[in-house]
Amino acid sequence: MSKRHVQIGAARIAYVDEGDGPPVLLLHGCPFSSFVWRRIITGLGLRFRCVAPDLLGLGDTETPPDADWRLPAQVEAVLGLLDELGLDEVAVVGHDQGGAIAQLLAADHPGRITALVLADAEAYDNWPSAEELPFVRATQLPVLGRAVLWAWSRRSLFRWALASGKAVHDRSALTDELVDGYIAANLGNAHRRAKTRRFLAAQLDPANQAHTAAALSSLRRFEAPTLILWGAEDVHFPAEWAKRLHHDIPGTQREPERLVILPATGHLLMEERPDQVADLLAGFLTAHTRPAEGG
Repeated sequence: MSKRHVQIGAARIAYVDEGDGPPVLLLHGCPFSSFVWRRIITGLGLRFRCVAPDLLGLGDTETPPDADWRLPAQVEAVLGLLDELGLDEVAVVGHDQGGAIAQLLAADHPGRITALVLADAEAYDNWPSAEELPFVRATQLPVLGRAVLWAWSRRSLFRWALASGKAVHDRSALTDELVDGYIAANLGNAHRRAKTRRFLAAQLDPANQAHTAAALSSLRRFEAPTLILWGAEDVHFPAEWAKRLHHDIPGTQREPERLVILPATGHLLMEERPDQVADLLAGFLTAHTRPAEGG
């Protein structure tokens, strides 16, 4: 996938824009990049226009050194990108921290969203997960934290970190192509490692964590069609969180198939079940999206 760039305020946002049809915004998690959506875009691109930005602080998106990367700033950057592309309404698919951003969009800008998909998302007060915390804290240690991130820039050690951190249920999903792509996005040089370290620090900030819990009252009034898509073996955010979101968001409750829990699948469901995830998204989005007036 080739990336484009656009200036949104002080940020130079990198994004993928592939395919043709109703627009779908794909929001990745932490500490990943739009690279995680490559196989999903392959499956969706013939029927949908897939827009997948790199979040502030990650991937190829660049900001001033002191820029705000917390969740509200991420939402503003996403809205700026949509405005620049002339997209008044989009379907939104959010995974992990991208799911948290999607919830804030739904809570504060519901008119911009034609349909919503939340997949293995940060929500309520469930993040960072207990499985993730030791890895995040290790990156914040003086001196040693930088050494940890440098070590993860080696393929074998980063594969070990992903496996040990239980990013997937089936470790065979951790191919060289996946590992190398993740490294290139956020660990490939000193600058990218420094960005990743600062991004991860925000995972430990209680004020940043509070935004998803604060969005709940508005989410309980969100009526747009919503799909909750989850890996049954996600140890970071177990399926109980999916069921809670299904209970709390009105847009999930009109059809029973709007809660889908994939068996034998971990947190990175788009890596373990790309064809199935793409098919589920295509079916849901075909039923609940329409071409945008702009873009």
